[in-house]
Amino acid sequence: RQTARRAAAAKRAARAGVVARCCWLSGRGLGSASSASCAAAATATAMQAVVARRTVRVGLCSNIAGLRGEVEKAFQASRLSAGHELAAEEIGDGCASEVEILLADPGKVVGSLERLPKLRWLQSSWAGINALAGHGRRDYKCTRLAGCFGPQMSEFVFGAMFDEDWRRLRYYQEREEWAPEPFKKRPRLSDLTLGILGVGDIPSVIAQRAKAFGMRTLGFASRVREVPGFDDVVADLPRVLGEADVVVNVLPSTAETRGLLNNGALKACGTGKLFINVGRGDVVSEDALVEALDEGWLRGAVLDVFATEPLPGTSALWRHPGVRISPHIAAVSYPSDVAQLFVANLELWLDGKPLRYMVDLDKGY
Repeated sequence: RQTARRAAAAKRAARAGVVARCCWLSGRGLGSASSASCAAAATATAMQAVVARRTVRVGLCSNIAGLRGEVEKAFQASRLSAGHELAAEEIGDGCASEVEILLADPGKVVGSLERLPKLRWLQSSWAGINALAGHGRRDYKCTRLAGCFGPQMSEFVFGAMFDEDWRRLRYYQEREEWAPEPFKKRPRLSDLTLGILGVGDIPSVIAQRAKAFGMRTLGFASRVREVPGFDDVVADLPRVLGEADVVVNVLPSTAETRGLLNNGALKACGTGKLFINVGRGDVVSEDALVEALDEGWLRGAVLDVFATEPLPGTSALWRHPGVRISPHIAAVSYPSDVAQLFVANLELWLDGKPLRYMVDLDKGY
């Protein structure tokens, strides 16, 4: 209906413009323009204007509330709206479609990939694309949602760090006890080292926020390189675990990272480190975490991601006093962020230019 209304408006505008032009010519004595000829010219011009607008057909397969409206709004605000019409098609679970362009939640659309024979590009509405990587299909381009999660993750990480003091304050408040002495001995952030496993766009933002607090930042990656926000990036995992006061995992789930912190790896932490996991849950096993906490290598673990989600009720993590659990909400996909990146990439796609945040499905990131 919106497309029909826009087409009708275009016809009216073009018709009005041509009629005005004809009347101007007649008034100037440059020709006789009858009402009939003006009307015919207006109709022809309007039809040409509508035909010239290219329809871009896009499939949507997402549980993100309000996403379609945000996509339509972002499209109208972009330069594409001058020469294109957006035709958005909702694709439900298991539905077949002939669309070539798809904006989708990986977990929702993976079961429908075989019913999308003409798919050429899939824009993920999530940062993680594990579900798609686990599927055998590889004949389409895939881009992930990125560039918007860093601030959210940073807030979560520093909130977890500050929460330690607030929990202790709550302890004394419940006892109606005025106890300043324990807090006079706590270290300043500027005296601490933040160790971050992973140095991509999200870790870089976290590291830059840490620098604003005066922290030293040490990153772990597969190779040594310079990354904004990091004082050092090394490929030495024990060094990062040993030198960091707080360890934050932001690594994706890949063949190289799964189980990375198992088999006693966390022993390299030494004593009393805080571990925050906002990357992927299968980087460390439940048993490895419980061991590290019980042995004192970690004083606490703030966990937002797990190998199995939702976390089963039988998990020992629910009841461990050193664990704080959140249900994978350290960063969420806001519809406006998803829509803006999708339309920006759609412009690149239609121009035949490289897309932002391309994914190698074989690598998983």
